[in-house]
Amino acid sequence: MIEKKLSIEEIKARLKVVCICKGIKQARICEAIERGADTVEKVNKVTGSGSGGCNATRCGPVIKKLVENKGRVLLEPYKTEIEDDDLNF
Repeated sequence: MIEKKLSIEEIKARLKVVCICKGIKQARICEAIERGADTVEKVNKVTGSGSGGCNATRCGPVIKKLVENKGRVLLEPYKTEIEDDDLNF
């Protein structure tokens, strides 16, 4: 298997936390997708993402983008923030 060298931007993106509640980085999500997790639900089951205190309201949209992107790293900034009102506090 030929390994592609990653750019600095790709390395930084892979180290970015997607699931804030569980501390799961983009690299782990991408690896799960590359190994066959082809839905958000499957990614959550394999990685443990989506099961934190926010119930995937923060990471769910990012994981969906990663699944649509077939596990390729998202280089553009993405937000994983929600307002308190979204949680019905």
